[in-house]
Amino acid sequence: MTANEREERLRTMESAARRFRALGKRCLTGFLNTYKAFQALIDFPELLGYVSSNSIYMRNTLASKPVTLGELLTNNFDSQPSTNAGSWIGRTLLNLANLSLLASISALLLWLFLGETDLGMAPVLILLATVAVLWWLLNRSARTHKQHFLLRNDRQGFMRELRLDEKTAVFDGSNIYHLGHKHGLDAQPLGEVVDLLRSQRYRIVCFFDANIFYTLGKHGAFSSGTRHSLAMLESIFGLKKDEIYVVPSGVQADKYILECLNYLPISFAVSNDKYRDYAHKYPSVMKDNLWRKGVKISGDEIKLLQHRIQ
Repeated sequence: MTANEREERLRTMESAARRFRALGKRCLTGFLNTYKAFQALIDFPELLGYVSSNSIYMRNTLASKPVTLGELLTNNFDSQPSTNAGSWIGRTLLNLANLSLLASISALLLWLFLGETDLGMAPVLILLATVAVLWWLLNRSARTHKQHFLLRNDRQGFMRELRLDEKTAVFDGSNIYHLGHKHGLDAQPLGEVVDLLRSQRYRIVCFFDANIFYTLGKHGAFSSGTRHSLAMLESIFGLKKDEIYVVPSGVQADKYILECLNYLPISFAVSNDKYRDYAHKYPSVMKDNLWRKGVKISGDEIKLLQHRIQ
């Protein structure tokens, strides 16, 4: 091999190395920019939430103790390490799926950027949008399941704003309604007790089982075919929108009621259910006879037991 041939080969190798480095740099830059862009897209709702709840953020940073139920549950949930194998495997698979989708997005963007495709622009853009949506849904699902179930299933979003220093009455709405129906009064007992405690400046939280709409329809509270809505419960029971919590189907409201009492220091339940099946799990909630106050109906008189008029 002559000297000229060696120089020509060397120049070719140097040129190929430069192109390879440039391509690698483009891949890395594209990957990082894609990650930042889609991360910003996911974080945007949280940013709006931060702006709208700036006072909560200030309390978190300036106060040593949580002020609201949302702050308390978030702090407790984040501070609990998950050490079981199932959780570790789940996190690992989630991270792998997340990384794979990000790599696919970056590869598609690079493909478009270099213009090295015979498929045309439209199919690649559709594929890119599909992968991006899958990545967004994956991250959204992961973030949602990191919340405590009291916050995660709160459709009205009022639970996180409950103040820990306010007295709260936690109603077993379905239980009190069934009591009223048994005595021919239907929604009246629940409505009257709510009005009583509300007049005494209690914050009202009323839990209903998921089948409450079916039960009300069966008892003639509204005509068949009527579309179920939160406004129906507001009208029937005299409740406010931010006082109603309908638990998901397949679970009982009992767990939600006791979990709520467990975290609200100045609270009691309004129910005739004694929750004996949960005594072993919530001993600190059921430590005395004042954690639960029943409702008694004598004729047309409705009484809240073990409660003094303030």
